[in-house]
Amino acid sequence: MRVTPPVTITDTKFTSSTATEPHNPSAYNAGTTYAEGIIVSVAADFANYESLAAANTGNTPSTSPLWWRKLGVTETAYNAATTYAAGDTVYSASTHRCYESLVAGNVGNPLPVLPEISTANWMDVGPTNKWAMFDLSRNTQTVTTSPLTVVVTPGQRINTVGLTGLKGNSVVISATSVTGGGTVYGPVTIDLNTRQVNDGYDYCFEPFSTNPSAVVFNVPPYSDIVVTVSISSTSGNVKCGSMVVGTYVYLGALQYGATNDGLNFSTVTRDDWGNATLVPRRTLPTTEQTLMVSSSRVNKVKQARIDLNAIPALWTGIDDSTSEWFDMLSILGIYTKFQIGAPIRSMAEITLSLEEI
Repeated sequence: MRVTPPVTITDTKFTSSTATEPHNPSAYNAGTTYAEGIIVSVAADFANYESLAAANTGNTPSTSPLWWRKLGVTETAYNAATTYAAGDTVYSASTHRCYESLVAGNVGNPLPVLPEISTANWMDVGPTNKWAMFDLSRNTQTVTTSPLTVVVTPGQRINTVGLTGLKGNSVVISATSVTGGGTVYGPVTIDLNTRQVNDGYDYCFEPFSTNPSAVVFNVPPYSDIVVTVSISSTSGNVKCGSMVVGTYVYLGALQYGATNDGLNFSTVTRDDWGNATLVPRRTLPTTEQTLMVSSSRVNKVKQARIDLNAIPALWTGIDDSTSEWFDMLSILGIYTKFQIGAPIRSMAEITLSLEEI
């Protein structure tokens, strides 16, 4: 098990991206036929939507969940001199976040600044599309046309690059360093395509799918490292939920018996006749994992527990991101239990409960 505390990506560390800010797709037109993956904006809803199917014509985005998925709010630059109505959305180029006006006649009122998420006039509704992949405190995705190419300069030594919440067919990771004399890592291509075949029927009819994550742990630790990640898709948009760069901490060897579960926030209510009303909501993945580590590493493990208190990080139970067990035992999130025991003199036992953000 390795945990990678993320380097916080700031303006000076976010070198470039093919995702743009602001994200301004074309306005929705009821007479246009949209292909799968096309993104449109609806000014009346202050929202952007992604088409979920081909031959998408005449389906109103806000009322057609089988045809459209809401991606986020429209990104219009905030202007202190503009009077905003309730429900208007804006973004700030300095914070790279979007905000919704909570009142009518909203003029000259400052936007919230994290950790403040709301004022009497404005509410923080999340990052801009370009920066969504670096907002690890929320379940957000950067969505754009293929390829999505991102360059970051961490400003410190790292050895790990992790990507989660992916939709794409391949990832290429490379790194350069002036100190190292140029390219010091890669380009390494990771094939995200997968197809699990267990019998003849699966061989004939099992659909292809893609892995939602990819991690490498062997990036050379140069202090001036520059990391480039390019995610490509053969059809539809590329999506990336998170990009984590950092230096992993080894916590111990994963033991048999690890489990994966989920916190289900859906509700089921019944009336007096037993008729059910189902409200589907998100299920948060959780894992329970037991590790064994040398007693010589206990103090480092304890320090990691302190450093990661209520801090989202990338937890990977096994190293091989192509393994069928990798996603089951990986979490981008926080620990809710981090117990260190001493079953024998030379080894420590760690009990971890992890919960996705």
